Amino acid sequence: MLTKQLSELSETIQALHELLDEEKNCLKEKSFDGLNTLLFNKQKLLQNINSYNKLISTPENLALIQQDPELVTLQGEIQTNLQLCQKNNAINGRLIELSMKSNKHLMQILTQAKGKNSVTYDQKGLLSGGSLLGKNIEA
Repeated sequence: MLTKQLSELSETIQALHELLDEEKNCLKEKSFDGLNTLLFNKQKLLQNINSYNKLISTPENLALIQQDPELVTLQGEIQTNLQLCQKNNAINGRLIELSMKSNKHLMQILTQAKGKNSVTYDQKGLLSGGSLLGKNIEA
């Protein structure tokens, strides 16, 4: 029973690792279409990991794990994979931060370009804006 629970936890953590790789690829490629689905699935996997952890982390189970070398090995693999997932999640968080900064910078540039001193054209192709440049400018 305990071996099965540890194996299921290990499989869930492996699925999380794969999902984090997909998330990283979406963030790198700025392909945000599937990101909401990935985030939803990530949340479900994290909830499952938490549930398995609560089941396994009783004092009785921890004592049983320490007595069985196979379970100790499986527990070590789980901890290693979980640390790798935490590292990848931190990297993805950093990618999100950088993307947000980039978007903020772009919005500032676009806002400045759209300011009242810029020259733009209306729907009819006539000059509008550019109050400091004068009204007699022709393109």
